[in-house]
Amino acid sequence: MDNQYVILVSPRDNEVQLVQQQGYKIILLRKEISFDEIFDVDVPIEIDLNNEEVVLEKCLELAEQLDIVSAFTMNEYRIPLASKISEILQLTYYLPHEASLRCRNKKLARQKLNEAGVGEVQYRLVTSESNLESELQGMDFPLIIKPSNDSGSKNVYLCKNESEISTAIKHIVQSKENIVGQSLDTDILIEEFLDGPEFSIESVTINGQTTIIGITKKLVTPYPLSIEVGHDFPAKLHANEEKEIRSLVEQSLAVLAVDFAVTHTEVKLTKKGPRIVEVNARPGGDEIPHLVKAVTGIDLKSLAFLVTLGKGIDSLDLSSSTVPSTSIRFLLANQEGKVYFDKHFKSPSIKEHKWYVNNGESVKRTESNFNRLGYFIVYGDEQHPSCSKVDSVEKELSINIKNPLEI
Repeated sequence: MDNQYVILVSPRDNEVQLVQQQGYKIILLRKEISFDEIFDVDVPIEIDLNNEEVVLEKCLELAEQLDIVSAFTMNEYRIPLASKISEILQLTYYLPHEASLRCRNKKLARQKLNEAGVGEVQYRLVTSESNLESELQGMDFPLIIKPSNDSGSKNVYLCKNESEISTAIKHIVQSKENIVGQSLDTDILIEEFLDGPEFSIESVTINGQTTIIGITKKLVTPYPLSIEVGHDFPAKLHANEEKEIRSLVEQSLAVLAVDFAVTHTEVKLTKKGPRIVEVNARPGGDEIPHLVKAVTGIDLKSLAFLVTLGKGIDSLDLSSSTVPSTSIRFLLANQEGKVYFDKHFKSPSIKEHKWYVNNGESVKRTESNFNRLGYFIVYGDEQHPSCSKVDSVEKELSINIKNPLEI
């Protein structure tokens, strides 16, 4: 292990610490490496990650000199590249490249699931040149319009008529690239609107066997914004609902050929039963791993790395101090202006809190998951579930936003 290396592909979270804790050396691949990062890793390499051919050539060159045992990232934009590196280096445990592409591209996932008859969702693929009138035959409004391979609910629209769809398509085609400079798929997804509460399923698949670690209830604003405002873990579900959701996710991951990966699968519970929204081949964001660890003792991020070494949950050092439930709530700006809050606000119920903005800072109205103001997390106990505690705290926490006319 002392001389074994892990390739980290543009890590976005605490991947460096996770790998070092397990005793491995690090080869860091990133477009630009900060001064501090140079000293944190063993082999820092600045490289254009969007040039796959160059990256693969470099990794093959490194493999001739070093004992590389894993290529890993929790950066969803770079998961397919990490899978491709693993494949070309003939590593033992990795997410198959084709599966990684399906998890990054909603079009590919929807095609595969519908072909297999798993949780079928009516959809069409269109471009800016498509004849909408003919393409929409047999579909009922409202409809969801979204890019095939963007993220963070960016450019996702609920449309009530053909005119709104045309406008949405015009907005989507204006974005040629995502935030890391990758080209966006020219196919745009039009899907039936999945009406119902939303959940995410946190799971791990090893050697084709999926273990559901837990189900998270997601609180989302009504369309057209669709901002995630909170999560409760574990979700309260009827036994038959939970059974149906678990079955759908297990079948879906098998159809998509997901293996050796921690996954975060988003599901809507509709009148027709659960339906897949999307599958992500990484732990959930928005502090979901914190919630899961507090309740189950399982560290999803550590697990995500360990599965690339062929290890599973039994290899984790499980936390023994767990709680029955936990919740997170995100703080939003209801208008543009200067935000004011009591930065010293405390509550015995709050276990963690973070502000993304400073007191008195000018903020935009929150219109996506990318410009929320902050969050706080509470734990529940046997008498008081976290979802009731968190609502009480939210009422006590005062946030004022003054627009220029009020100041």
